[in-house]
Amino acid sequence: MTGKAGIFERAVDHVRGDIAKPDVLAWHLGLWLVAFGAANGRYFRYSRRDFPYTTAEEALHAAIDIGEREALKGVEFGALYHLQLQMKLRNDFSAFSRLVMRLAEIADSRYTTQVAVVADCRAALHTWQRNFTEAYRDCERFMAAIEEGDEPLVERLPHYITKFQVLLADRRSQEAADLLVDLLPRLQGGSLLRARLCVMAAEALRAKWQGNPAYEDRLRTLLTELTVADWRAVLLNLPDLLSDILADAIERDIETEFCSSLIRERRLAPPARRPASWPWPLKIHVLGGFRLERNGATIELGRKPPTRALDILRTLALSKDHACSIETLQDWLWPDLDGGQSNAAFEQALHRLRKLLGQADLITLREGILRLAPDKSWIDLDDWQYRLKAVLGEVGQISAERMRVFYSFPGPLFFRQAEPAWAVATAESVRDTYIDLAMRLGQLREAEDDGVQARAIYLRALDYYPESDRLHGALIESRLGSGDLAGAVEDYERYLRLRKAAGELDPSPTVQAIVRRFKLSPSGG
Repeated sequence: MTGKAGIFERAVDHVRGDIAKPDVLAWHLGLWLVAFGAANGRYFRYSRRDFPYTTAEEALHAAIDIGEREALKGVEFGALYHLQLQMKLRNDFSAFSRLVMRLAEIADSRYTTQVAVVADCRAALHTWQRNFTEAYRDCERFMAAIEEGDEPLVERLPHYITKFQVLLADRRSQEAADLLVDLLPRLQGGSLLRARLCVMAAEALRAKWQGNPAYEDRLRTLLTELTVADWRAVLLNLPDLLSDILADAIERDIETEFCSSLIRERRLAPPARRPASWPWPLKIHVLGGFRLERNGATIELGRKPPTRALDILRTLALSKDHACSIETLQDWLWPDLDGGQSNAAFEQALHRLRKLLGQADLITLREGILRLAPDKSWIDLDDWQYRLKAVLGEVGQISAERMRVFYSFPGPLFFRQAEPAWAVATAESVRDTYIDLAMRLGQLREAEDDGVQARAIYLRALDYYPESDRLHGALIESRLGSGDLAGAVEDYERYLRLRKAAGELDPSPTVQAIVRRFKLSPSGG
């Protein structure tokens, strides 16, 4: 009621000896375990040496066992209700439906409280499934039940917050906020604090969805208050919305430590845009040079890095869905070894890779398929391609975001290294995409009569792909279009030198067509 952890700790300390007595009634112990598990799981943390229940879930499972063994359905029901809250706290909906079904099976329809709880859990499930028609029906059921039972407001509040989350998931943010604002004058202590924080979340999301510049200020206010309150059960039924908010906060350097710890504790999946600032356990950089980061720190590969182990990781980073069969990996990385030798080499390389990464669940192996864990790994190529896709459809004037995407390109795959055969197709795709973007931006600059910026774009792209005939041709043509004959000749001569160094004596057909059209020749030629 007060929201003070110290009072909770003292209360538990006072009964630690009593709950261990052999003559304690199962009914009493079961109800106490439910109450302890509920508070310890959602609001406070209690840890004392030799205390038998190290987590809220252990206490709740013990209560469920008592309920089943002693046929105390009230104990089992209460424990299951709070256990489903714990499942939502760790973003685990895998068995949520079965748990809700069990709640419905043992609920006693004579008790409006239990009717409301079952409807509340169903509303959470339907919200997660985005079945809003059923979710609103569930809300009607539990609102009618709490009204019939004439429950006090402090008991009604969790149901109001469930309905609040249904409205918020349906993007009815103003209605969601209004629902709780009407209750604030009648609340106090921890209940008042939690309701206020929910209203702040709705106001922040409304500003975000409307593109309101006030979004950052409202986000900052929300995260500051959440950090002070240390309330981690916020938006319990809406993990995706919470992930989005926390990602925005981290990108804006707002309470990043709290946000990162909440992401880890709630086991939140990254938002669809997979921002680089998200606290990824593993970050893989394959553009412009290869490097790895584990929990934000660069992994030192040493003087003699495990080449084949790292090749496995590179292969997964470049593969579709970041997954590859063992057979394909062996064919690519150990083509000269027979089956037994190839298997042994693969197992040894995989062992070294997992040892290097220091976290076994970053790479999974199931049914002969090796896969990077999508919720734990970030690849810079994916990030750049995602941002590129967002700006490719733009027409007309050049946007600032399109220029940021172009200039943020870290460099080619296997920059200044030989491309292995298994990576050639991907490397060529990256090259072609980047050159296409450079050509498009350069042409738009030329259309704006800004030849200087156009040439800067072509030259930037040539730094990465100096062999590109298209870029050389565009650079030469840009010079000629602006009347800079001497500059065009200079660019043409540089191009011929590069071709000669590569063993090509004649210009490409693309460049030849430009040269003939403008009757261009090298100085003295």
